[in-house]
Amino acid sequence: MFQYSFANVDLIIDMDFPGYTGPRQFKVQGYAAGENLISIARKAPIANTIFGAYGDMVVSMQRIRAGDLVFPVLMNSPENQYFQDFANYFQEQADADGLLVQPIQAKLKDNMGLDEAQCINGVILAIPALVRGQTAQTVTWVITFEKVIIHRKAGGDDYEELGIT
Repeated sequence: MFQYSFANVDLIIDMDFPGYTGPRQFKVQGYAAGENLISIARKAPIANTIFGAYGDMVVSMQRIRAGDLVFPVLMNSPENQYFQDFANYFQEQADADGLLVQPIQAKLKDNMGLDEAQCINGVILAIPALVRGQTAQTVTWVITFEKVIIHRKAGGDDYEELGIT
């Protein structure tokens, strides 16, 4: 058994677009306390099954590797402005001449358990709701990626793999 520290997880975002004044690459840091803060999930199964009249199964493999990166940040964190600026610019392109938008890239690295996820060619499909109230303190962002590659390792208590003796 081991104690997990969320401080040992890095979520790195890489984004740029005309007029953007924030950092091109940054580590998301403005998290609230809680469980399941970062979620990366594929949008489609890796295979589907079809059964014939006699019970024979056929497996149809999928090439879809799209997925969603979901994470909440505190309302006063600078990351909210960065993502809002991207979403606003993206919307402006739909209203204007439709210039090409450079997609968002992301990488999640669990420095304790050594799990990693690479998220390639992402976009913010919807701006989170603007919520105010006594307990409102976070904004949840969802970025949809064309390709999500997840690598799981042995976990945080595999000391040999971590190089701990």
